[in-house]
Amino acid sequence: MATSAQTLSLIIDELVKAKPLDRDAAITLLASKGYLPKKLSEKPKEKKTSRFASKAAEDFADAKSLVIPDGFKGTAANDKISVKDLKQLAEGPKKTKVNASPSAQQFARDNGIDISKISGSGAEGKVLLKDVKDLKPAAKAAEEPAKRKVSSSAAKLMKQYEIDEEDVVDIEGSGKEGTIVAKDLKELIDMIKAEKSGESSDESEEED
Repeated sequence: MATSAQTLSLIIDELVKAKPLDRDAAITLLASKGYLPKKLSEKPKEKKTSRFASKAAEDFADAKSLVIPDGFKGTAANDKISVKDLKQLAEGPKKTKVNASPSAQQFARDNGIDISKISGSGAEGKVLLKDVKDLKPAAKAAEEPAKRKVSSSAAKLMKQYEIDEEDVVDIEGSGKEGTIVAKDLKELIDMIKAEKSGESSDESEEED
């Protein structure tokens, strides 16, 4: 519909008087005065762009209350997010399967070792128990029998009767913190004495 000369004159007067800064300001001013057609004064509706590839994906995200990380790109067209992408987000990152023997994995867990950083010596780089143990010298020491604490009196008896440390490994010490004291060796010394006396009697019989 054509604008009348009178309306155009009024529009020009308003613009000269108000001196709007830009086109949007001018349209707002003239629309408030009723000088513009409705279509021209209405702001075009902004089309909402969805990050999701489908309504199903959007519903899935709402149902699971998923928080989409900033900058996350989906695998669908135009980097849009699909249901598959959302399922992976919900499940979290997949744990990488470690190429290691069960015993090596158990040992690593028990000793707080990150097995994923170990280079395995087995087939196809498989991490073996020895590979993990090599990384923790203390573990090797743990395998060896712990050195028993022995009191000075017990140590003298051990020397006297030629008792080795290996011989007392299974003896329960009755001293402080499991220290082996003289009385703990009594049974072992009695056995040694019995053996010696048996040997002496055999030698006597042979001499007779």
